[in-house]
Amino acid sequence: MPSAASTTLPPSRSEGSSLTESDAALLQPAAEGCPEAFSTLFNRHYGNIHAFAYRLCLCGAEAEDIAQETFIQAARALGSFRGQASFKNWLYAIATNRARDRLRQRQRRERLDTALQAEAMPAGMASRPDAAHDRHDEIRAALGALPLAHREVINLVFYENLNHAEAARVLGCAESTVSWRLFRAKSKLRKLLGSHD
Repeated sequence: MPSAASTTLPPSRSEGSSLTESDAALLQPAAEGCPEAFSTLFNRHYGNIHAFAYRLCLCGAEAEDIAQETFIQAARALGSFRGQASFKNWLYAIATNRARDRLRQRQRRERLDTALQAEAMPAGMASRPDAAHDRHDEIRAALGALPLAHREVINLVFYENLNHAEAARVLGCAESTVSWRLFRAKSKLRKLLGSHD
């Protein structure tokens, strides 16, 4: 009895070849319910999406959740993928939106936690931040200080090697907006990290 799972899949290509062509060959079978096709797409892109999500949220557990939610949403919406961008860039757009949602949720929780702690903390008691940070922690903190929109462009352009036009398509904004956000992000990072160089 033939099933979607019995669909013949193209062989996986090595890193040097065009993943776009290979992805395109897998999209139709995956959209028709072939678990092997979707599994191949998942295995091919999960590492990049997880790393991208981590650099946005700076938390391993949240990055794992964002990456998983990205692929769940992609699986549900695969039939509506129009191919106007590469499959990988479509995944980046989904991950960006999931990260934005999680950031909003985290900010709401943090505001509530801060309010509750302020009520419970005796007057005059202050927290003491650790004075010794290594460079990695400083960079992570500086990235964390950037608005999410700035972290998004830093990640897409510098870590994912997208050009400004591709990043704009992923983020759903104008290319000039990407350029401006990148300029502002680099300026703020220089200020935050400049005194430690």
